[in-house]
Amino acid sequence: MNKMMLSALLLAGVASIAQAQEENAPENSFTLSAQLRPRFEYRNGAYVPLQEGEKPAILVNNRTRLNFNYQHGDQLQFYVSLQNVNIWGQAPQVQVKDRTGGLSVFEAYAALPLYKDVNAKIGRQMIVLDEDRIFGSLDWHPAGRAHDAININWKASEKLSLRSFFAFNQNYFEGKITSGNVNNPKGQFFAPGGQPYQHLEAVHAHYDFAPTQGLSVLIANLGQRNDLVDNNDYNMQTIGFHYRGKSDALRYGAEGYLQTGKNAAGKDKEAFLLAGLVGYQFTPTFSATLGVDYLSGNDTNSSSDKDKAFNPFSGTNHKFYGFMDHFYVSYSPSYGLLNPYLTLNLKTSDKGSLSATGHYFHSAGKILGDQGSKTRLLAVEGDLVYTHKIQQYVSLQAGYSLIVPSSTYKQQRGLNLKVRKQQDWLWCSLNINPKLFSAKF
Repeated sequence: MNKMMLSALLLAGVASIAQAQEENAPENSFTLSAQLRPRFEYRNGAYVPLQEGEKPAILVNNRTRLNFNYQHGDQLQFYVSLQNVNIWGQAPQVQVKDRTGGLSVFEAYAALPLYKDVNAKIGRQMIVLDEDRIFGSLDWHPAGRAHDAININWKASEKLSLRSFFAFNQNYFEGKITSGNVNNPKGQFFAPGGQPYQHLEAVHAHYDFAPTQGLSVLIANLGQRNDLVDNNDYNMQTIGFHYRGKSDALRYGAEGYLQTGKNAAGKDKEAFLLAGLVGYQFTPTFSATLGVDYLSGNDTNSSSDKDKAFNPFSGTNHKFYGFMDHFYVSYSPSYGLLNPYLTLNLKTSDKGSLSATGHYFHSAGKILGDQGSKTRLLAVEGDLVYTHKIQQYVSLQAGYSLIVPSSTYKQQRGLNLKVRKQQDWLWCSLNINPKLFSAKF
């Protein structure tokens, strides 16, 4: 009888401990969300100027994403984003074999605490810093941009945060070894085609002087390699700052970055980027921003052994250098870029807004031709965008852009003078982002 009572007491004790542990266990949550983003485009000179006789491209591209997010309290986050990117019409009505490019993994990472205010994110992930100048999400592109990396974060205080990123990439599929990285028994091989760099080391610090004043500092090393060309590792360093401030209706900012080390071809790098802006909120519905970007470049007749062209290697360049993507998207000008611009924003309603931006593109370096010095004027561009929130999970965007390229720019792109005097681009996008399921357990 005593043994039975002792056993019962032990079982009751174990049950109470288990119940206490269960009550103190972190809460689990799971969210399933989605995105469907079709975009109609009329490309009449987007990316590259069209010449007389060439017809514009008309298409609908589409992004479909499914996002799975599991959280075990603050101890673990596991996130997977699957996506399909396609053009309407690529897939036949009866699709026996996938012709859209198939389903791919956009992001797949785990985030977990390491020590007190230090946590890590490991896996395929976006790297987005400040306002996308050097590291950006490239969300405008249907596929977006993600890196395979380790991200370690430290929230040192309410005002100071530190982030670091580390990556090491291989890409045997670009070489003669067709079995891929998984089955490779020795050595290493890398050629651009997957990730554009072999390794990355970056540290980013952000400090808030006040709720409306913030300064960031970035130090990044990019390891560039192409084993199809040589076996050398060329390291390029990017060091700089990003500042934003606001005082009542006035906002202002400045950025500066220096690049040194070697470019991807092994040439000495000596380049820089400077940018500044000032904006004013004239009324609750109307504001304006005046800014200028300067990306250093080489003179076209230079025989220098130094590369002075700044490389915004992982930035969302669509955001800064014209929506028609002529600069640093389809084409990276070795002579750099001077980009003064003016943006006007109008809130048309509680759910709608209109934005207009004008760019006046010049080369940073000297452009010389057969007859001597040429004008540095490259192009004039205007971008108009209207945004309207239809409902909680649905928004509409539409835009129109016009660019007038100069004869200098046409020749630098290797085009003849039969390029039409003006080019334009019209687009309309529907963005649907529903939350499909959410549960706590």
